[in-house]
Amino acid sequence: MAQNAPKTRDDLLPVVLGGDIGAYALGREFHEAYGVRSVYINTGYIGAITHSAIIDTHPVEAMHAGPVLEAIGEVASANADKTIALIANTDPLIELLEEVAGELPANVSVTIPPKDAFDAVCDKATFSRLCQDHGLDVPAMERVSLAGTSPIAPCQIPFPVVAKPAVSAGWYDMLLKGFKKVYYVTEQSQLDELWAGLRAAGFDGEILVQELIGGDDTYMDSLTIYIGQDGEARLLGAAQVLLEDHAPTMLGNPVAMVIREKDELWERAGRMLSDVGYRGFANFDVKRDPKDGRELFLDCNPRIGRNSFYNVAGGVNPMRVQVEDSIDHVASTQPLRAVEPALYTLVPVPLLRRYVRDPELLAEVDGLVRSGRVFDPQRYRADWGLRRRLDVELTELNQYRKFGKFYPRPTDTSF
Repeated sequence: MAQNAPKTRDDLLPVVLGGDIGAYALGREFHEAYGVRSVYINTGYIGAITHSAIIDTHPVEAMHAGPVLEAIGEVASANADKTIALIANTDPLIELLEEVAGELPANVSVTIPPKDAFDAVCDKATFSRLCQDHGLDVPAMERVSLAGTSPIAPCQIPFPVVAKPAVSAGWYDMLLKGFKKVYYVTEQSQLDELWAGLRAAGFDGEILVQELIGGDDTYMDSLTIYIGQDGEARLLGAAQVLLEDHAPTMLGNPVAMVIREKDELWERAGRMLSDVGYRGFANFDVKRDPKDGRELFLDCNPRIGRNSFYNVAGGVNPMRVQVEDSIDHVASTQPLRAVEPALYTLVPVPLLRRYVRDPELLAEVDGLVRSGRVFDPQRYRADWGLRRRLDVELTELNQYRKFGKFYPRPTDTSF
């Protein structure tokens, strides 16, 4: 969508840890809000970042504390007259920021939750208890420890079930070893095989086994909340998922959404975050049970989420919210609500339409397309050079191949 040219802010330099599409969206949001270029620190970058006109890259050999701190220090020293707005948008990188926050240069501002609040929401079992204490529904679950060699008791939850790491931030190494983000399990023998495989790979952490909540991708919702330094919510966003990525390492990442309002859930989830001392962005995965309509909280990501740009589609730029709170210290009165009707999509609309089976929902999608309310963070007119445009269009075409391979047709469970 066309944007009015922003007033350039000479005292601000965003630094983004990461190199994927979720990271690109943050740089676009900063550029739309303040007319500033961003610096990206990572080991590698997608083409849409490498060939961007609004991004500078600062490659490092590894995304570990030493190299990342050194890179941040170099950028901060070269821009001593600016405030560095540091942000990341994956669980491992937020965990890294938690580790190095006390060692950052004086002109670096980073908004992350305190460590105890981070731990409380990242551990899915602790998160489940917090939800119940605040009137939020959660699926039935069991917590399974893979430490040691003792036999693991059979699951007591009726099959099918879902198995996933209790703490996502520590799971990245297992993804590199070929394990998935989420497992759909129909019988005990499959769980036993998974436990044996994880132990053989050296994993001694904990896995959650949850009841499977039926419904395809369109039964998933996303909530985004920003808790300000005063402990009050300053951004409220929500969207209904239309389609998720189904590649094994990307499973569960939405690629198309429509804006929704979730007043009651916003209030309860925001209060839960405030009560544990949380600050900054949080993103919740919620699934509606098609049997009874319950809205079940699955987990909380301690970051804005890969699809942060749906908040822009809904009318609120989240990077402006963060800067005004944590850098400018602007007082807040009421939280901004990202509720303008919009379709957010990373995939071509013709591909998306294949997976939306509900006629009313499909009619809503078509209406938003006709009215021009379609938002894709990759397609930014201020950053639409020929090479970058080719990168984006090839990526979109590749979505047809990916879905043909991993999810050729929608299913009632999305697995």
